Parts: sequence; structure tokens; C-alpha cells
Amino acid sequence: MRFMLVCEGSSDAALREHILNLLDGRTQTAPEGEVWFQGCRLADKIRNGFNRHGECDLLFVHRDANSAGAAARYREIAAAVRDAGYAGPWVGIVPVRMTEAWLLLDEAAIRQTAENPYGRNNLNLPGPNAVERMPNPKAERERALLTAGEVLGRRRRRFANTFPERRRQLLQRLPAGGALEDAPSWARFRDDTIAAVRLLERRGA
Repeated sequence: MRFMLVCEGSSDAALREHILNLLDGRTQTAPEGEVWFQGCRLADKIRNGFNRHGECDLLFVHRDANSAGAAARYREIAAAVRDAGYAGPWVGIVPVRMTEAWLLLDEAAIRQTAENPYGRNNLNLPGPNAVERMPNPKAERERALLTAGEVLGRRRRRFANTFPERRRQLLQRLPAGGALEDAPSWARFRDDTIAAVRLLERRGA
């Protein structure tokens, strides 16, 4: 079973592994997935991905909700999928407000990524429902990493320069289960993926 993930940027490509984990044991054949993020308009990204990697059985489209809200993003994705001429099943991946919100839900991963796994500073992390009401999860993720790393003085600037790479590591380490399952946007991504696989099975894909 072939899928394609169209995401906002290269650092979001780690979502591919989470898709594979969700599909594990749920498909009749082993899933294989490609990632694409190049293009301006969302429909163009999808078309470019198909031109590069060919058609797929299941399409995943990642788009942070940001200030537009999840409902508007899902409508945007649906319109882009239609404009791209794709008629198969698709799943939207729409973190609220942004993927950074999901990255705040695992304290151990934050401490490990900050290279201080046994630190004792209180990170003051939000719960799975509160995290989706935060106005700026990116700033909170950076604050949590600095706190976890116990970074002081001149080291803070050097540490801050590594935020993009640490974000990528956090997304790779993001574990399914636990608090993440209670985040509404993750739960929708998970449930929509399961529903799409069942639709493929009924179609005989």
C-alpha cells in the first residue's frame, strides 16, 4: 500500500514515521510512503508530489491550523485535493495551532532532546487539551527546551541556534500513546487514518 505525505516543510517529514506506525498491522500489504513539501499553493504541492513519485493509494496532507482554525484548514485541504485531481482517500494532518503543540506533550522527549535527560527543572508543560489553546506553542517549545537544558549565559544563544534541529528530533521522538492520544487534533488524525484504511479495504485496494 503506497501513501504520500505532503507537508509544510522538510522538518515535518518525520510525520512519515508516525503514519507508518498508525498503518502498522492495519493494511493487507506493507505500507510504503513518500514525502513531498515543495511548491507554493497546496494544490501545486500535491500535483508536484504526484509528478515526482507517482500516484498513491492514500494521501496525507499536513497543514498547521495556526490562526485560521482547524475547520478552515480541512476545507482548504479538501479544495486543494480536488484541484490537484486526486480522487482517492485522503487524510488531513492539522495540529492545533501548530505541530509544536504536539511536541509539548512528552516531557521525557523534551529533556532528551535538550541533552539533559535527568534534569529536575519544572518544565510547566500543558495538558493535551490546554496545549491546543496556547497562542504560541513554538515559543513554549523553545522555552521548555531551554528550561530542560538548564542553559544559562552565553550558552543560551548557541543553544537557540540549534532549535530547528531539536524540533526535528522532537518530532521523530514523538511517541504515540499517553497524553498525545488525548489531544483532539492528534485523535482526529489517528481516527481519520483508520477510517481511510477501512475504506481502502472495502474498495479492494
